[in-house]
Amino acid sequence: MSAESVGAASASSAAAAAAAAAAFGESAPAVVAFARVTDEVVSVDECVAAVENDHAGAVVTFAGVVRDHDEGKGVTWLRYSAHPTADAVLREVVAEVALAHPGTTIAAAHRVGDLAITDVALACAVASAHRGTAFAACAELVDEIKARVPIWKEQGFTDGSTEWVAALG
Repeated sequence: MSAESVGAASASSAAAAAAAAAAFGESAPAVVAFARVTDEVVSVDECVAAVENDHAGAVVTFAGVVRDHDEGKGVTWLRYSAHPTADAVLREVVAEVALAHPGTTIAAAHRVGDLAITDVALACAVASAHRGTAFAACAELVDEIKARVPIWKEQGFTDGSTEWVAALG
């Protein structure tokens, strides 16, 4: 299965993933429920709802949450900015992780714009028949998103200073 065919599967529902998994067993193709960069609120619950299916014995999630500190300094706000290719790169990363983990269903969303402390910046969910596959795919997904998707953050600190931080790497 190519990255293009996984990407084309993005419109497939979790029910289709369950049917494929039942038909093909553990070698079922992976399904990308969605992958997007957005200025709207993102949530783990939305990702879970998109990947849950009758074949999934495990759903592993990740929430990248804005915290109130960074390297010993108090943080009061964050602003994420994305390169125009960020959405396409995110879709590519999710498709590649799906290819590497057959039988999974994956959803991921990264928020851009102004975020407050406790807001979710990155939400992901991976469903699979077994927990090991779901954990491995989710960990790889988050690492690859942070390494490759061109999104940067500007942080505002309690002392009034600001700093740009590349989310890459």
